Amino acid sequence: PAEAMSKGTRFQLYLALRAAAYAQMVENGTVLPFFCDDVFETFDDVRTRAACQLMHRIGQSGQAIYLTHHQHVVDIARETCGEEVVIHQL
Repeated sequence: PAEAMSKGTRFQLYLALRAAAYAQMVENGTVLPFFCDDVFETFDDVRTRAACQLMHRIGQSGQAIYLTHHQHVVDIARETCGEEVVIHQL
């Protein structure tokens, strides 16, 4: 059960389920912004890169928005997504 998973594993499961639901919605013609608020915070760099690639793919069909205060996540997003990533710093 999810309660037995670590926080990081739960966040990965949460992201995977949301991404699958989003893909299903897009297939059915509904495109909404995909928001995530720091769900990568417990991911290692390999998983963060994979998650950034996922967000990049989502951004090809809609708008992917990720909120973070972790500079290393911003750096990985820039490396992974190149010029297509837009960073807004507040």
